[in-house]
Amino acid sequence: MKYHHVDVFSDKPFSGNGLTIFINENPLDKSLMQTITQEMRQFESIFLNPINSDTFRARIFTMEEELDFAGHPIIGATAIVHDLYAKDASESKVNFQLNEKLVTVKTVKHNNHYSAQMNQGKPEFRNILSKEQEETFLRYFNLLPEDKYDHLPLQVISTGLPYLIIPVKSKSLAKVKVTIPDLEEKLQEVNAKFFYVLDTENLEGRTWDNFGLVEDIATGSAAGPAGAYLVQNQLVNIDTEIILNQGSFLGRPSKMKIIVNGTNVEESEIYVEGDVCKIAVGELFQFER
Repeated sequence: MKYHHVDVFSDKPFSGNGLTIFINENPLDKSLMQTITQEMRQFESIFLNPINSDTFRARIFTMEEELDFAGHPIIGATAIVHDLYAKDASESKVNFQLNEKLVTVKTVKHNNHYSAQMNQGKPEFRNILSKEQEETFLRYFNLLPEDKYDHLPLQVISTGLPYLIIPVKSKSLAKVKVTIPDLEEKLQEVNAKFFYVLDTENLEGRTWDNFGLVEDIATGSAAGPAGAYLVQNQLVNIDTEIILNQGSFLGRPSKMKIIVNGTNVEESEIYVEGDVCKIAVGELFQFER
C-alpha cells in the first residue's frame, strides 16, 4: 500500500506540519491503522477509502488514539487527492466523511504546492471558566494570572474538537508547558478535549498532546476555535482574514489562514486554509503486527 508524505501549513518543503496519507480501496482494521500511525511517528496520519470520485471516508489517528476531526490531516489529504485524481485541474473540491460529520475542502494548484480551504462549520461556544478555575488552569500550564492577556476569558470553543482557549501575553508564550500528569481528566471537567494557548498580541499559538510530551507544529482543528475566539472578543473583525502562526518554537514555522464568515460569530461559518507541499511517496509492505 502506497503512502504520501506532505508538509501542511507551509508553502516550503521541510517546514509546517508533517503528515502521512494512506489511500486504500478497502477499509483497514482500526488497530492496524493505529499501529501504522505509531510506525510513521508523525503527529497524525489519515486513512482514506474512496466512496465516489469526489468523496472519501476518512479516519484520523494520532500516536495515541483515533480522532473524530482534525485540521491538518484533512487539508493535507485534500492536496494529495487533487494531485492524484484531478492533476490537470487548477481547482478541485473534495468531501470527507468523518466519524461524525461531512467536511468539504476546496483546493487550488500552484507551481510548487497546493492550498486548501476547509469549511469547519459553525463554532460552538461552551464553558467560560470562573476566576477560580482560571487560576487553577493557568497553573497547569506553568502560567500565573499576570500572564493572561488583559480581561479576556478562558473559554472552550469547538468546530469539531472542543479546545480550551487560553489567551496570554506575548512574553508569556515561551514559558508554557504542561505541569500535571492528568490534564486530560481536568480538561474533561470543563467539557474540553484539548487546549490551545493563544498569544493574542502577535496571533501565535502553541499546544501539546495532553501528556505534555509532544508539541504540535500546526493545529488546524484549533485554528477555527481560535478565530472564533478572536472575533467573539472583538480582537479582529468578522469577515477579515486572520493569519495564525504556530511552530516557531520547534523550528517549523507554519501559517494558518482563518476567516469567520457571516453577520455574527455565533451563526458564522469558519474557514481554515493552509498550503501543502508534497515531500515523498513510499510503500508499506507489512499489514500485520
